[in-house]
Amino acid sequence: MAGGNSPRDKMIQVMYLVLIAMLALNIDTAVLEKFVLINQSFEVTNEEKEVDNDKKVEAIRVAVDDSGNRAEDVAVLDKAKKLREEARGLMAYMTNFKDSITNMTGGRDENGKYQGYKDVDAVSRFMVKLGNGDSLQNRLNTYTAMVRDATEDTSIVDLARNANQIAIYKDNDAFNHLPFKELNFGYNTPMVGGLASLSQLQNDLINLEIKALDHLAASVGAADLKFDVVSLTTLPEQKIVAAGAKYTAQMFLSAGSSAIVPVMTANGDTLDVENGRGFYEFTTTPGSYDKEGLAKKSYIGAISVTLPGGRDTTFIDTVEYFVARPVIQIQSASVQALYLNCGNELQVNVPALGSSYAPSFSMAGGEVIKGSQIGQVTLVPKAKNVELRVNNGGNYIGSQKFGVRQIPAPEIQARIRGKQIDGKRGIPISTRSIDLDAIADASFSQFLPKDSKFRVMEAEITLVRSGRGGASFSVKSPKVPLNRLSGQMRKGDQLVIEIKRVARANFQGKTENFRSFSPKYINIPLN
Repeated sequence: MAGGNSPRDKMIQVMYLVLIAMLALNIDTAVLEKFVLINQSFEVTNEEKEVDNDKKVEAIRVAVDDSGNRAEDVAVLDKAKKLREEARGLMAYMTNFKDSITNMTGGRDENGKYQGYKDVDAVSRFMVKLGNGDSLQNRLNTYTAMVRDATEDTSIVDLARNANQIAIYKDNDAFNHLPFKELNFGYNTPMVGGLASLSQLQNDLINLEIKALDHLAASVGAADLKFDVVSLTTLPEQKIVAAGAKYTAQMFLSAGSSAIVPVMTANGDTLDVENGRGFYEFTTTPGSYDKEGLAKKSYIGAISVTLPGGRDTTFIDTVEYFVARPVIQIQSASVQALYLNCGNELQVNVPALGSSYAPSFSMAGGEVIKGSQIGQVTLVPKAKNVELRVNNGGNYIGSQKFGVRQIPAPEIQARIRGKQIDGKRGIPISTRSIDLDAIADASFSQFLPKDSKFRVMEAEITLVRSGRGGASFSVKSPKVPLNRLSGQMRKGDQLVIEIKRVARANFQGKTENFRSFSPKYINIPLN
């Protein structure tokens, strides 16, 4: 019953600078609007569950009263009331956070749309800089401790954990140092993403409360089977599930009995039954998504019991759920596009899949290389436009299209002993050799240092006097020996170097001819 074992629908991932490479999250308007939809879905679900939990506490009170208000049962009721009261306060506490963030970003317009849904500063300022993330973590984990104490279940994990406490992040050096507040509300978190993340935490809180109240109810017989009101009940952990994620639901009689072991099925599959409850879990698959990105699906649940008198009765229910098109988050050192024939390293995350995220990748228009960490992938584009496809557990999740940039041209510089030659002052006629260096574009080199190794492979050198070409020779290396012009060079002459060929070594050590470079001619006066 540990809340940490439930799939987490985390809406936001972390966006940071790692060393000198900027991790740029490609979030467009469509994705931000999806955050709005998911936040609304969580809020509706949370409201329904809060009403149900009020009913659970009342059911416990009735059961305690029916049992004669024994001291041990009254103590259980007191625990349930305390958990419900604290949860209600925490839900309001987080709702106030959402209201504050909404007001900080301009509130809502006349149509109810968030004015500042694209804002990427307010969430981190409010939750991280102002310390509200720390206070939230403390209150959530204090509530978790209350549940552990009330249920005597030490396996329950904290609701608000740091990255190194979460399986998907603890071995990832890019994330495992992040505290709870920065993991969920860090730099560059979109406003609507922050709201969705808070709603997700509210959902985790209410699910944990559900499990605690069910545990307490069972201890006073609130779930005893009452044959005059028997009905089938299903309790999914989420009503909206991302394609590829686990759908988890509990199926049980509205009043259970330790003396009765029902037979339960879902879509014809027999379920394991424990303490009168059947647990149903399966991997969801994509469907026909509507304009809001939701696919409506259902399954048939059945519970068969033998009622007093030996009469066999079967209760049947059709359970509807929705599969949401998952949001794919891309982090890359290259801000807007990938580079042709280069190893473009990306971090691909699907937060909705939580701990079940184990992706595989394919790409149209290039080569894809899977990295050592979950979600790490290297794309090697071979066309002007490419498309990355993401699968999880054999299920198609979605795709991301990228534009592809040409590699910027390196600058060719003539140097003597590592120092660039001054084109106006020139060089002495006694100079023995010149080095030709191909210098990568600074921005490109910063983003993709493993792909920015250029080398001059061929050049032609001509001695020019009074505007007329004279002796010349070719080299097939970046080293230009001037002893081949020994005795011919005079003060006032010029060396004209034509760059014929430049090569580039990529991230795999493979060499290719590079056709675009500048300048193609270098003029050097002799003095």
